[in-house]
Amino acid sequence: MDQTITEMGDTARLRIEGRPEMVRHARAFARASLRRLGCSPNAVDDGELIVSELVTNAIKAAPDREIRISVFPKREYVTIQVYDPVDDLPRQRQPGLHAESGRGIPIVSQCAHRYGAFRVAGGKVVWATVERHS
Repeated sequence: MDQTITEMGDTARLRIEGRPEMVRHARAFARASLRRLGCSPNAVDDGELIVSELVTNAIKAAPDREIRISVFPKREYVTIQVYDPVDDLPRQRQPGLHAESGRGIPIVSQCAHRYGAFRVAGGKVVWATVERHS
């Protein structure tokens, strides 16, 4: 499995293998999904960046395993969810000036209206919302 896209109503889902080269597919999926839902250009950009950060984190947590991305509307917001099969919840860190990692959640916190994470059977979901017309 490289990637599988499904749509049910207003919900779009993408399944990818946890490999670094799949991040670009996740970004393209997010951009297309957010545009289809009528999001503003700023919301599309923010959502694409959020997906990039969350999927990168998921791939680091679960290399070569299945990652699932969902995008769906809820009133004036769009929710982005990224599932991976590791139940360790992300935590915000204070990366050093020259650190090569540790900036994903701070970036998400700046781009998202709200964000969070929860455990599910067999892993976790990290989610964020963006305003459709930011």
